Amino acid sequence: MKSKQIILSQDECLSIILKNINDGYQGSFIRKSDGENIVLSYGILNSIPFKNYRKKLIHYNISIWDISFQLFIRSELINAFSNASLLGVCPPGRLRHGFWEMEDEILSYFSLNNNRLGDVNFHMGFIKKPNNNELMNPIAQEIITNRKIGIISHCKVEEFLLQYQSKVLIRLEIPKRRARFQRMNRIVFNTIVENIKKNNSQVDFWIVAAGIHAKPFCEHIRKIGGIGIDIGSSMDTWVDEYHSRGHLRKLLKQYDDEKLSG
Repeated sequence: MKSKQIILSQDECLSIILKNINDGYQGSFIRKSDGENIVLSYGILNSIPFKNYRKKLIHYNISIWDISFQLFIRSELINAFSNASLLGVCPPGRLRHGFWEMEDEILSYFSLNNNRLGDVNFHMGFIKKPNNNELMNPIAQEIITNRKIGIISHCKVEEFLLQYQSKVLIRLEIPKRRARFQRMNRIVFNTIVENIKKNNSQVDFWIVAAGIHAKPFCEHIRKIGGIGIDIGSSMDTWVDEYHSRGHLRKLLKQYDDEKLSG
């Protein structure tokens, strides 16, 4: 049965995040993309072939032989999605390509229809405009202004955030996408969770760009009274990287074309 729940807009999602930060509430603000749909539903929904599942494991630096970690991360995803303060999903009416076509089926199967649901693209408000230090959404810009922040990512964004009078007090590094010689496993995962617990009291909130692993990390942050915000590839733009995703390449081309025409 399809969900009839209202999907909050980007502005509505970001406003809720900002209020949680200002009021000191705990929160996990995460997104369920097609990658999570594949990993979560492989072996459950017959329409997901092994080649797609294997591709996502490589993308997220998970060994195809580490079955125990695959099962672990799947259970962590279900827990994160079930308890999210806000879960970003692909809204009805938008072109649902690839494995987003199963969005309603997955929401129903895992009983996620009771969540507060928002536009999966709320993270795009955090994209830095090319050749400019402004973010795409002024609410997102207010979120990162004058804060003490924890970062979970491979991106070194300390210099960028200083422009907004914000300090990165702790940065927990994860392997970059498709890293050749680095793997996400239970030891690495648990080490990051322990460091979250040790440092949560020092920061106003955490910004997380860690692929599929970001969702469980945000849930662990929420459980200890913190705030975790999953912004994914939008963080790449803070270090002027616009080639990691199609929508970022398109945005860069648009701004370059406007610059040339101007």
